[in-house]
Amino acid sequence: MRKFGMSAAAVVLLALPAAAQYPPPLPMEPYPAPGGYQPGMYAGGYAPDQLPPGAMPPMGMMPPGMMPPMGMMPPGMGMPPGAPPGGRAPDLSGYTYDPCNACVDPCARRYVRAIVHNEAWVRFDWLNWSFRDQPVPALIATGNPALPAAGVPGGGNYRALVGPSRDVGRFNGLRATVGSWFDCDGELGGELSAFVFARRGSADFFAGSATQPLTVPVLGANGVPAAYNFAFPGAFTGALGVRTATQLWSAEGNLLRRQHGDGCFHVDTLFGSRYMQLNERLDLVGRTQAAGGVATFNGAALPAGVVVNTTDAFRARTEFIGVQIGARGEYRHDMFTLSALGKVGAGANLQTLRVEGNTVASGFGVTRTALGGVRGLASNIGRSTNTDFSFVAETGAELGMQVTKFMSVRVGYNLLFWSDVLRPANVIDPVVAFSQVPIDPTFNPAVAATRPQTRFRSSDFLAHGLVVGFVLDW
Repeated sequence: MRKFGMSAAAVVLLALPAAAQYPPPLPMEPYPAPGGYQPGMYAGGYAPDQLPPGAMPPMGMMPPGMMPPMGMMPPGMGMPPGAPPGGRAPDLSGYTYDPCNACVDPCARRYVRAIVHNEAWVRFDWLNWSFRDQPVPALIATGNPALPAAGVPGGGNYRALVGPSRDVGRFNGLRATVGSWFDCDGELGGELSAFVFARRGSADFFAGSATQPLTVPVLGANGVPAAYNFAFPGAFTGALGVRTATQLWSAEGNLLRRQHGDGCFHVDTLFGSRYMQLNERLDLVGRTQAAGGVATFNGAALPAGVVVNTTDAFRARTEFIGVQIGARGEYRHDMFTLSALGKVGAGANLQTLRVEGNTVASGFGVTRTALGGVRGLASNIGRSTNTDFSFVAETGAELGMQVTKFMSVRVGYNLLFWSDVLRPANVIDPVVAFSQVPIDPTFNPAVAATRPQTRFRSSDFLAHGLVVGFVLDW
């Protein structure tokens, strides 16, 4: 008994230093659970973020913002960038674990993973662009009526009232874009975009006067310059006019891949296809009436008082179908963004030309019509097509501001270049066969003629201007 007592005392004395290394047992008084936790989830009423120093909650009960210890990381969770080697505890300040692995904006709130800050977006833009001037030949001319050969090219008494180019003005348009990332790593995304400009036209009309005759200058098939008088003092009264119209639209679809993205700066590459269409027309219209002179129609003289109207219409359509590659980058700072874009495409231009012409004589209750005007005649009237190689390039830059969590506004400038475009003025042949012109005294449709002829001459097209829009992304 005495030996047993001494042994028990020795065990107690040896256990006292070891017991001092552990914290005292947890009190059993229940504590209220913090917001978001159900009461009774943890033993003793303790929530994980209220445990005494050194105590760890069970796995699966980590509070938000708290990283689990090394060796107990959830499956699939990696270390934040810049974690120190050698097993030392990483600096986790500023990082938050995203258990859902969702696409988030790491520039606004740094997450361990995710390099795209939105999953989908919709964008609408208002476009205010200028188009390159349309080349226009000298379709209307004048001269000094007191001198010979007024309005006839090459005679020294000639001044063009239209040409060599025509300002088509500024155009308003709309552009819509929708896109989505198929994964949060930016491995693949898709985007569809289209814009359309409202059809815009212009017109210039000139009325003859005692000091201003009006002519349509031409070059005869025999090489002799000439002019058809529509207004000349003492001989004819009349007017001439030129009308133009232009419309541009485009649609494209691209696959996207994020090459770099840390939330504050990203670069995406794109590859896709593009369709673009430019429609333009140019009309030359004239009206004349004999006033002392002799007007003719289909080779026969007309009585005084008969009105003759001529129309020459040239319509050109160019369609681009091709593939394109490009890249775009965006830098974010606080609520502002700076972005740039560049795309280059190559493909085929499908060119379609349609020429129309007619002459109408009316008076004394009778109206007669003839095929052909002055520049659109039997030898070139009709529809013709041509295919040519072309390339398209587009670039732009813009500034943006984040207005709400899901919406930003953008203001920028875009430039679009398109090679080998068919424009209507380029196809007008200056040479005509007099025998085909209904108002020419030598008109004879039985005489075979090859001029004017259909000509496909292309030129480059440039469009540029302001872009204002807003983006919704989430």
